Amino acid sequence: MADESYNLSNALFEVGSLLLKHNQGELTEEEQTTLDNWVNASAANKQLFATLTNNEDLQAKLNQLHEIEGTKETARKRVMESLFAGTIVTPIGRSTTRSLWKTMAAAVAITAVAGTGTWLLLKNNKTQPVAVVQPAGNNAAGITPGAYKAQLVLDDGSTIVLDSAGSGKLAQQGNMQVMNRDGQLQYQPDATTEKRSLYNTLKTARGQMYPVKLSDGSAVWLNSSSSIRFPVAFNEQERRVEITGEAYFEVAHNDKKPFRVSVNGVDVQVVGTVFNINSYNDEEAMRTTLLQGSVKLTKGRQQVMIKPGEQAAVHDNTIKVNTGVNVNKEIAWKNGLFYFKNENLKAIMRQISRWYDVDVVYEGKISNDEISGKIYRTANLSEVLKLLNVLDVQYKIEGKKLIIKG
Repeated sequence: MADESYNLSNALFEVGSLLLKHNQGELTEEEQTTLDNWVNASAANKQLFATLTNNEDLQAKLNQLHEIEGTKETARKRVMESLFAGTIVTPIGRSTTRSLWKTMAAAVAITAVAGTGTWLLLKNNKTQPVAVVQPAGNNAAGITPGAYKAQLVLDDGSTIVLDSAGSGKLAQQGNMQVMNRDGQLQYQPDATTEKRSLYNTLKTARGQMYPVKLSDGSAVWLNSSSSIRFPVAFNEQERRVEITGEAYFEVAHNDKKPFRVSVNGVDVQVVGTVFNINSYNDEEAMRTTLLQGSVKLTKGRQQVMIKPGEQAAVHDNTIKVNTGVNVNKEIAWKNGLFYFKNENLKAIMRQISRWYDVDVVYEGKISNDEISGKIYRTANLSEVLKLLNVLDVQYKIEGKKLIIKG
C-alpha cells in the first residue's frame, strides 16, 4: 500500500513536471533524455504523452500551471488520492508491470486542475508535491488583477489618464507629439525645432503598469506604484531620467549621450543596455539587475560596475554586488508573472498588495517558511491566495483589506 501511494503521488509529479516543462520548452538536456526514456518505455506511455502534448486545448491549460515549492505532505496525499483514486502511476526510472495512468482519467483530472488555476506545490527538495485546490473565498474572487493604466503629467502640470484601449495623439509638448499607440506611450518629433527643456512624468498607482517609448528610442516599463520623470527631448549632453518604484529599461545605444537614472540618491549610468531597477521603499534594498551591457552605480563616493547576470543591492550607504542572479525572476512582472523563489509570506504579499490594490494586515505570528513558484498576474486574487494554504495561514478580506492571521 505504501508503495502504491508513492507511485500515485510522486510519479504523477515526476512525469507531470517533465511534461509541463516540455510544453513550455524549458527542459534541460538531461531532463529531455529522462522524458524520452519514459515515453519509449511502453505503448501506454507513448499514448499518454501524445494525449498531454498534442491536444491544443489541454496543452493551453497545462501551460497555465506553474510550480510552487511547499512543505505539506498530508495535503499532497489527500488531494492526489482524491484526483486519482484507484489509479497507479509508474514512477520514472522504476520497472513495474502494474498499470500506468489511465490516459483519459489523467487528462480529465489534469484539465480540471488547470481549469481552476490551481498552484502545483513542490518541496524545496523537489520530490514531495502538494496540490492546493481549496477555494479562496467569495470576497477574494471579486478582486481582479491590475491593468495597463497610468497617469501622464505634462510640463504645465495638466494630467492625462492613460489605458491600453486609448489610441492616437494625446498632446503636443514642444516639438514632440505625445502619442498613445498599441498600449504604449510614445514621443515622436515633428518638423519644428524645440530648444526648451520640457519634462513629463508618467505615474502608475497600485494595480497599474504602463510602458513608454522615450524620444531617443529607449523603452521603459513601469510597474505598479512607480513613476518616471523624463525630458520630452534629450537636448542635454546626457540622457537623464528619475524614477521611483520599479522600472525595466531597454536603453537605445548612444555613445555620445550616456543614459543616467537617478533613484533614491543613486546614479545609474549606462550607454546602451537592458536592466531592471526595484526601488520600492518597503523593500530591504534597492536592486539593480543587469541583463545586457554594463552599468555603473554611484552613491556618494562608492562606485560599482556590474555585468550581465549580476545585481547591485544598495542598502543604507552600502552597495553589494550579487552574482549568478536569476534575471528571469527579477523581470517576471514585466512578462506578466509572479515569480517567487525562496521568499517568505511578507515578501510575497508586498507584490500582491501593489498589483491587486489591497492593504495587507497581519494578525498573530506569521510563518517565515520560504516558498517558490510562478503564477500569471492575470489571475484573480482568489487564485493567488491559494498559496496561503501551504503555510496553514488563515485570512479574510474586508473591502480592500486583506487580513492574514498566523
